[in-house]
Amino acid sequence: MNQTPAQIRSSTIRALLVTAGVFFTGTFWLVVATYPSFFLFNPFAFENPLRATLLTGLVVAWVLLANAPLVIFSLFAAGNDRIVSALPFVALLWPVLLIVNHISLAIVEGKWYLGYLLDYPIFVVTDLLLPAILMAIWVELRPLNHPVRVAVARHRA
Repeated sequence: MNQTPAQIRSSTIRALLVTAGVFFTGTFWLVVATYPSFFLFNPFAFENPLRATLLTGLVVAWVLLANAPLVIFSLFAAGNDRIVSALPFVALLWPVLLIVNHISLAIVEGKWYLGYLLDYPIFVVTDLLLPAILMAIWVELRPLNHPVRVAVARHRA
């Protein structure tokens, strides 16, 4: 059975996405293994229930961001094109909750805790770069009739 160039290109792109998923997931877990105290903690150790809830959300968000790229891209490669719609949620939950966390700490304690990005620049990858790359991939993989895809296509024209 001969494949057309478009079919070959499509299968190559899907294979590359799985490879990217392996890289993203592996990178995130290597960061977690290198700095476990930043990620592995008991959110319920905090007396303030709002703080405990926010920290629980952060734990869920980083676990999702660490694992979902491989799962989503593997399912996409297997033919489940609709799974791509989960990418914005996966990509944005962690950085949005981080922003909420930093703002809440600034309000409650009067101090911004952003120095970790300068002290440990690898967190720029987990906190900013990986979510941005996943959003860029999502924009490219959206169906042609999706409003974001149409807007991007109009902008390029």
